[in-house]
Amino acid sequence: MDGLRHDRLTRSPSTAPVLHALMAAGAVGTSLLPYGRADDAPSTGTAYTDSGPGWSSILTGVWPERHGVTGNDFKGAAYARYPDFLTRAARARPGLRTAAAVSWPALVRRGTLGRAIGRRVRHNGESRGYETADRRVARTALRWLTTSDPDVLFVYFGATDEAGHDTGPLSPAYDRALLAQDAHLGRLLEAIDARASDPRRAGERWTVLVTTDHGHLDSGGHGGDSRAEREVFVVLAEPGAPARPGGTRLDTPRLVDIAPTVLDRLGIPVDPAWGLQGRVLPGPTAPTSEWS
Repeated sequence: MDGLRHDRLTRSPSTAPVLHALMAAGAVGTSLLPYGRADDAPSTGTAYTDSGPGWSSILTGVWPERHGVTGNDFKGAAYARYPDFLTRAARARPGLRTAAAVSWPALVRRGTLGRAIGRRVRHNGESRGYETADRRVARTALRWLTTSDPDVLFVYFGATDEAGHDTGPLSPAYDRALLAQDAHLGRLLEAIDARASDPRRAGERWTVLVTTDHGHLDSGGHGGDSRAEREVFVVLAEPGAPARPGGTRLDTPRLVDIAPTVLDRLGIPVDPAWGLQGRVLPGPTAPTSEWS
């Protein structure tokens, strides 16, 4: 979920009831991006706290100094050397069914999500508005979960970031965008739960990760090195696990931890030659290295 501030998410269960339930059933933690480049202030790193660097770090498991993306122009991208985790999974186990649905078309157009992925669908939030495009992304992912058998699925929603830019993250419009994305997530989780009752899909064990690429200033916007722009979160859950009051705390999960965690759950060993900079996040229940 693009541009989602953790403090706006957690201030009340009513802001995002599905995500709050997921956090209670799983684990959640925050960390600060190790970069941020304001034009008129001291810099913590060479990249802007923008979506290009953020989603590149999430998908590749390395920081901007390795994947090369420092802004939304994607100049210097080194995806041939540091591909996304769906591409790595598809190459490691050619029989895996990989799929991605996004409302920010740049993630496909710029190659952040590589051609080796089995299905790549982009709905254009830039031209149609992210509310409409996110709804179409959710429908696409829901169709895959109900009529197909994806092994690894990446879904991107962008309306929170659009609202953050338009009216700021403290606005009613931002709250509405978050609630809509939360509802989309709820339908996808219901589809995963429904698979468990299907004898043909017996033995499936799903791990769900929810994260964001950057925060927002109170006035809206990002790119700089303030805490509001640099704070990100990771939610890790395995639906069906018993809920705990407040959930479980993850110890400073970073964006680069997503890729190795997904590969671990798929049972794919991380090759040191890949140069990944993240660590495998522990599960909220007994860890597993299988994803049937």
